[in-house]
Amino acid sequence: MTLRALLRLCRIPNVFTACANVAAGILLTRGGFQLNDLALVLASAALYLAGMVLNDYFDREVDAVERPERPIPSGAVSALTAALLGIVLLGGGLALAALRGAGTFCVALALAFSIIGYDAWLKSTPLGPFAMGTCRFLNVLLGMSVTWPNGALWLAPAVMGLYTVAITVLSRDEVAGGGVQRTRRVVLGLGGLGVFLGVALFLVAGGAVIGLLCATPFVAFLSWRGRANFAPLWHSAAGPSIGRAIGGGILLMPAIDASFVAASGQPVGALVVLSAMLPAMLLKRWYYLT
Repeated sequence: MTLRALLRLCRIPNVFTACANVAAGILLTRGGFQLNDLALVLASAALYLAGMVLNDYFDREVDAVERPERPIPSGAVSALTAALLGIVLLGGGLALAALRGAGTFCVALALAFSIIGYDAWLKSTPLGPFAMGTCRFLNVLLGMSVTWPNGALWLAPAVMGLYTVAITVLSRDEVAGGGVQRTRRVVLGLGGLGVFLGVALFLVAGGAVIGLLCATPFVAFLSWRGRANFAPLWHSAAGPSIGRAIGGGILLMPAIDASFVAASGQPVGALVVLSAMLPAMLLKRWYYLT
């Protein structure tokens, strides 16, 4: 067993998108970071990594057929090691969240149950995409739990959750491919979600010009990258095309988070959240995202 194999098992590039969720939640509700917020970011990272590891543990028999090169079926990491690592990461994430108080711990506990539910039981059911969307919703809410959100701020975790549902629907065809009509429905759904995002940002900004101006570059970036990432699915439902769209879609999550932070009138904070894309994009050269 090597460190590289463990990092592959954890889908290490993706963890930075989880950290962006929490950072955005903190900024949206409190308007700034405190030193002890690091524990919450680390809690989110640990819970996310636990989800990735346990996902491969529960999928080990399917992966032996469909993806034999992955760490567990290839023998690079034993199933027992993966199970123990997932449990330790899950417990560590909950312990770190507990340091921030009962409310934060309750959100983390709900997130942990959602992770296990998705990985162990719901993934292959019609509820699978919604279970994964719930995980992202709760991850943003984990950051917001430092000072509970009110009003339009609830739209931030809602948009992230819905976006994750769409990405997860796509992921079901990543290996064998799917029908063009199915992928087109997802693309249309993402287009509708883009409109919803615009309305949500307007409401978070409260119609204030400064917030809308701050959010505009982020919305432009999302429109540009989103079109480039998902438009190919209108004509191709091949597995590789879907895989690229899913990976690119995951990398766009910090930009979605950042747009909400910008709309709240915090352009510097938005750039901090957006910067989570950089290590993720760098590491994707060596580690798979999906």
